[in-house]
Amino acid sequence: MKTEGFDALMRRLNNIGGDVEASAEKGMLAAALKASGEAKLLCPVDEGILRNSIQAGVEKDKGRTVGFVKTNVYYAPYVEFGTGQRGKGSPSPPKWDGSLNYREDWAGMPAQPFLFPAINNNRPQLAKIVMDQVKKDIKKQLLGGGE
Repeated sequence: MKTEGFDALMRRLNNIGGDVEASAEKGMLAAALKASGEAKLLCPVDEGILRNSIQAGVEKDKGRTVGFVKTNVYYAPYVEFGTGQRGKGSPSPPKWDGSLNYREDWAGMPAQPFLFPAINNNRPQLAKIVMDQVKKDIKKQLLGGGE
C-alpha cells in the first residue's frame, strides 16, 4: 500500500534522529491488527476454527516493512474464493494466482470472502493508522521523548 506523503514523513523522522524502522513497524502492526479484526468479523463461522486462526503481524520483505493478515487453515482459500460452479460464478475477490481450480462437474459453494474485503474496504483507514503512528513518533522526537 503506497500512501502519498509517507516517504516525506519517514525522511523527516529520520532527519530528526527518530527510529524509522520501529515507527514503521509499530504503525504497520497496528494497521494489520485492525485488518485482522475486520477479517474475523467477516469470516463465516461454523466451529470458529477458521476465524480463530486469523493472525496479523509484520515482517521484512526486500528491506521493506510489510504487514500481513493470514490464516494457516487449509480450507481458507476455498471459503474465500468458493468451489465448483458456484465458486467460479461468485462475485469474489480477484482470483488467487495459486493452484485453486474450479471443478465444473460439481455445484460447490459460493465464495465467502473475508480476508480480501477486510483489507480492501479499509485501505484508507489502514494507511491513516500507519501515517498517524509516524506523526506521533515525529512529535515525540521533537518534544524530546525519543530514545
